[in-house]
This record gives sequence, C-alpha cells and structure tokens, in this order.
Amino acid sequence: MRKPFKKSLKTIPVEEAHGGQGKRQVLLSETDPLSKHLKAMTKGYLAPGAIFDWHDHHLVDEFFLVLSGRGIIQYKDGAEFSLSAGDLIYSPADALHRIENQGDDTMEFYFIRVDE
Repeated sequence: MRKPFKKSLKTIPVEEAHGGQGKRQVLLSETDPLSKHLKAMTKGYLAPGAIFDWHDHHLVDEFFLVLSGRGIIQYKDGAEFSLSAGDLIYSPADALHRIENQGDDTMEFYFIRVDE
C-alpha cells in the first residue's frame, strides 16, 4: 500500500544535467513508491545563454511547465515554440529536442516524465 510522504526542495541535491549546461533536482523517480508509469519529476535550471542540448526520452513522454525565464524549444522535425513563464509543453516519447535560454535570467522548469 502506498503511503503519503513529504519532500523538501531544500534537501534535494542539485546536479548537473545534459553535459553540464543545465542543472536539475530529481524530485521523484522510479524508486519512489508511486505509479508504475511515473519515470521522473525534476526541477530544471538553465542559465542565461545555456542549452539543454539535443536529446530525447526513449519510450517516455515529457510534460514541462516553465516557471521563469524565456527561451525556445526546438524539435528535429522542425517544430519550434517560444517559452516563457506559465507555458506548458508536451514532448512525445522519442522526439529529439533542445531547449535554449534566450533571456537574461535563469530559466526554471518542472519536468514530469511518464511511460508513453
């Protein structure tokens, strides 16, 4: 049986992501006692001018909410969206994409990854 639990961002370490261009905190992962469909929930940070370079999530859909900053997400198939606080983006499984911070402030996001 699953039980309620609490975590604090203050106690979750910040680690490098995507080769050091960005940073993240892994808030939830497959090791947490949750849905078998949840792969991860992370908080991401992208400094001004930095890029989460080309990557995909094999067999995993990704949803993310932009908390602050402004930038762009590009997909290898040519799709492209500008990003700013309050935007919610859906990236289908295996869709090659990159995110670039085009503003003067650190971009912050919440990412949720689930089985497709």
